[in-house]
Amino acid sequence: MILREKLKTREIIPVLWLFALILSQCSSRTEEVEKLLSQYQSSVNNKDAEGFLNCFAPEYQDSFFPSGPARERIKQELNLDFPPSLEISSRQIRFMGDKVLVRQKFVLHRVKSAQARKNQGEEELEIMKGASGWRIVSGSQVFQILAGRDDEEDEIKAVLLKRIKALRDKDLELFQEIVDPEYDFRGKNFEKVIAEMAQNFRDYERIELILDPPRISLFSGRADVVEGFQLKVWYQGRLKEFNDTERLEFKKSGSGWKISKGL
Repeated sequence: MILREKLKTREIIPVLWLFALILSQCSSRTEEVEKLLSQYQSSVNNKDAEGFLNCFAPEYQDSFFPSGPARERIKQELNLDFPPSLEISSRQIRFMGDKVLVRQKFVLHRVKSAQARKNQGEEELEIMKGASGWRIVSGSQVFQILAGRDDEEDEIKAVLLKRIKALRDKDLELFQEIVDPEYDFRGKNFEKVIAEMAQNFRDYERIELILDPPRISLFSGRADVVEGFQLKVWYQGRLKEFNDTERLEFKKSGSGWKISKGL
């Protein structure tokens, strides 16, 4: 009986040792990732551009901003007289094999053109371990914002305002300015879109478009814009209203952002 108990003890000890080793490795990995995330936040708040950029893998590529210009812009942003401040309101960390997914809500406070500006959102960082330790390989909205996302969004919003004005004033030339010459969507090209709008201007006595704040996603050379809208038209003295959500695609060229799909 004593011998059996000794044998059982000998069998249990390696299992416990292995379990303790796994727990130790998990704890170490968690600490390393949390240290990286702490550096990600504190480097923004401490005007440490090099520290912030060091959180990213050398091969990190944003979906819109090229790495070289983006990193230079971030260095400038974090060295302003009134630098940004980053708050993290919630965070979830998931280990998935050799990578880590971090979903976190953030608020980035900035001063832009002498006005306070707040960027609030949720990002999902993908983190992997390389030769230099754990690094972010994709998913940083803070990277995008510091690299100049606001400027691109402001230009897109200016195009949306031009569209409202063009419809209100029945200004076909202004409307033409905001449509991509290579527009191609559901069988309509640039000429057909302009012709349809010219017909609308003739048919309706008045057109009024009201837009909700847009949700803008930037990708390589293009942007997806989703927004609710209210369209009011007056035909033969009678008002008709349409309420819905639209998805527009914008394309950026040498002459700025243009609507390339969705009208």
